[in-house]
Amino acid sequence: MPFDNNPTGKLNTKISPLIDGQLPDFIQSDHPVFSRFLKHYYQYLEAGELRLTVNIDNLLLELTAASNVLDVDGNKIVLESGSGSDGKFTVGETITGGTSKAIATVLVDDLSASTPRLFITSQQRFITGETVTGGTSGASGTITRYRANPVQTIQQLLDYADVDNTIYDFLDNFRDEFMNAIPLTLADGVSKRNLIKNIRELYRAKGTSEGHKIFMRMLLGENADVTYPNKYMMRASDGKWASKIIMRVAPLTNIAVAEAVGGTLTGGSSGEKAVVASATSFSEGATAIVEFELNKSSPSDTFAFTDGETVTTTAKDSDVDMSFTVKRIVDIPIVTNSSALYTVDQDIEFDTNTNIGNGLATARINNINTGQVNGIVVDDVGSKYEVGDALTFTTSDSNTKSAEGFVSIIDGSFLLEGTDKASTNENDYILTEVGSRTHIDYFEVALEN
Repeated sequence: MPFDNNPTGKLNTKISPLIDGQLPDFIQSDHPVFSRFLKHYYQYLEAGELRLTVNIDNLLLELTAASNVLDVDGNKIVLESGSGSDGKFTVGETITGGTSKAIATVLVDDLSASTPRLFITSQQRFITGETVTGGTSGASGTITRYRANPVQTIQQLLDYADVDNTIYDFLDNFRDEFMNAIPLTLADGVSKRNLIKNIRELYRAKGTSEGHKIFMRMLLGENADVTYPNKYMMRASDGKWASKIIMRVAPLTNIAVAEAVGGTLTGGSSGEKAVVASATSFSEGATAIVEFELNKSSPSDTFAFTDGETVTTTAKDSDVDMSFTVKRIVDIPIVTNSSALYTVDQDIEFDTNTNIGNGLATARINNINTGQVNGIVVDDVGSKYEVGDALTFTTSDSNTKSAEGFVSIIDGSFLLEGTDKASTNENDYILTEVGSRTHIDYFEVALEN
């Protein structure tokens, strides 16, 4: 059965080679022309037609009308290659596709016709638009169309539905069926056959960064970088918070602190242990300081290292013991006396006489509390004030809000004292009348006899 053949671009099951063995001997001997005719006829049926665009220059006669010089057989004389002709293939030579690398043998040359063409051994892998080159003549031409032979078309009819084995011109029909949204023009080097076979994967990747990259390579031949806006989007409370466990120590000897990284610190009195993640050394004044970042999972939950104790570890390279003294770090200040008259961002210097650390710690006012006027002392009573006059206080201090008040009493008054907590007249005043006269009456107290 012809359909049992494996799919291929060539026709392997041919009849033309069998003609000589199938004809009777008397026909081959008495009618050799007929025998040759049958063989060439089947070769023609088995051949593929390859239409080309070629450049062939013929020798012309020096006449007013365009006329060619013909040879004894009536054929046009073709100029040599390099003199204008580069598309004259020879019968029997092998031609090779520049892109598809498909190979076929030239059977008949019909390049002088109005539509130049070659009849070749069947080969369905040629690509329309590619350049074919002759192996012997060196001639070249551009394929405009390939038409398969009738015999192969019948034998491999079902293979035309296979992307790998159909002719190139049929790929446009596959494109119309499976990827009609894809443009006809693709980037150089993109195989239509492979694209049709893998179009499902491209559809599955639609909308993803990989899908966009494939699309750009397929159409433009460029490698695209896809960046999503959410990469630079700020989200509320989306920070990756992390804290470090820091220990500051004073080295007891002149050592290379980098050798402590990866080692285990052991407290001399507390017995606490911790692994050093990183180490930095610096100086504050004349004091040498080593700052260790400890592995979060290494110390205990109580962190039993104590101020002033000696911690030791072993240098990873020199293999010697290194000792340090634990020092406290100013962390959170506690205000016991808030005082007054401070401003925001004002620097505060610690009193070095109290022997706090090395005396080099500094602080800055971060925030101040607001207060209020809770009492007034009149230094100068002034004159011409009346009850109800509005008063405005002025100040040159910053970060303040001007206080306001009004005159409530003039000329003096008597303050009433409430008789008990429920009295409603507490803190009220008895005012003297305008123009009232005051005098003192002296009297004596006489005791009864």
